[in-house]
Amino acid sequence: TDKTLAEMQVDLNLNYDWSKICESGDKPLVRLRGPGLVGLKNLGQSCYMNSSVQLLLALPEVKQRYLDADFQIRKSGPSEVQNDLISQVAKLANGLNGPRYAPPLKDGEDEEDPKHVVAPQMFRTLIGRGHPEFSTSRQQDAAEFIQYFLEQLTRAERSALGSRVIGDRPTSGMFDFAVEERMQESSGSRRVKYSRTQETMLGIPVKLEDAENLAEVTAYKAAHEKDEKDPKKLKTEGVEEPKPLVQLSTCLSRLAAPEEGIQWRGSAASKTTRMATMPRYLLVQLRRYYIDEKWCPAKLDCKVPMPETLNLEHLRGKGLQPGEEEMPEEPDDAGAAPAAAAPEADEMIVAQLISMGIGENAAKRASLAVNNSGAEAACAWFFEHSEDPDINLP
Repeated sequence: TDKTLAEMQVDLNLNYDWSKICESGDKPLVRLRGPGLVGLKNLGQSCYMNSSVQLLLALPEVKQRYLDADFQIRKSGPSEVQNDLISQVAKLANGLNGPRYAPPLKDGEDEEDPKHVVAPQMFRTLIGRGHPEFSTSRQQDAAEFIQYFLEQLTRAERSALGSRVIGDRPTSGMFDFAVEERMQESSGSRRVKYSRTQETMLGIPVKLEDAENLAEVTAYKAAHEKDEKDPKKLKTEGVEEPKPLVQLSTCLSRLAAPEEGIQWRGSAASKTTRMATMPRYLLVQLRRYYIDEKWCPAKLDCKVPMPETLNLEHLRGKGLQPGEEEMPEEPDDAGAAPAAAAPEADEMIVAQLISMGIGENAAKRASLAVNNSGAEAACAWFFEHSEDPDINLP
């Protein structure tokens, strides 16, 4: 059976080489403290929130906007500061980047002293209020939290920009970019249609079959399965399980490849995704979810090394090109000929997807996208497109 989270944590504690991050390692750690080097206290399953907040509040533009040493942002807010997101963000920005929690180091000082760590309890309560997931103490997805936090901050900044905080654009604007979708008919005159959508995060697919050590991973899994059937002849005892190693360049190649076999305007088409504009800061999400052999959502445990620099020029969209024939807009209902009956999603496939926790509208979209070919294909399509802005629309 699959290991529980507690069992996996025990395995990590027993087998992890802690010397890599402790002073007992080959390279002793240098004690550092100062503005920008302040940690956030884990409030219980809040690491997704802490890592997201530290990432965003470390950006120079955010620090310039929200550093509030003279308390002017908080003084100009409502009296109930616990309900004001602008004040809470300013308080966190000052705690992480100001001198209050980062006094000079002293010999023999307890580094675990709570007075040197920021506990964002009030911020967590406010940002999670009314949300079915972030209001709980359960572990959540960091990418979803970042997007939700930026949405809430944008709303709060509408009346604060130019008065309480500097600037005329919301903080989320630094991450906004346009995605160009190119649809092309698979047969006939192969006409094309270009469209754009606004995004704040680039989802990159990660697949097991793209692992460069796939043969090693597959061989270990096969040997481990034999060990479970015949414990007397163990082949993997004492052998560390290899993790799939997927290069980011391979993931980007998969993202750039055309998606074939899409039903569009009554015929088959291919879809190509490109970036029409580039943001000031690009948020990247590795999409590692897949459907396992038990038809349950699972997360691929793999390594995706990140380069110091990343060139995405090959993903830049260029719009309609010479020699391409653009497909006209769909005619209005009033002047158009009676359209053929729209295809309907397979009820059995939709029911299976709903039983897995997928919304009804998203389940219907997934079933139609794969021409009702089966629940497995529909489920795989859903996880590849779960971040699409229209995934839950009718």
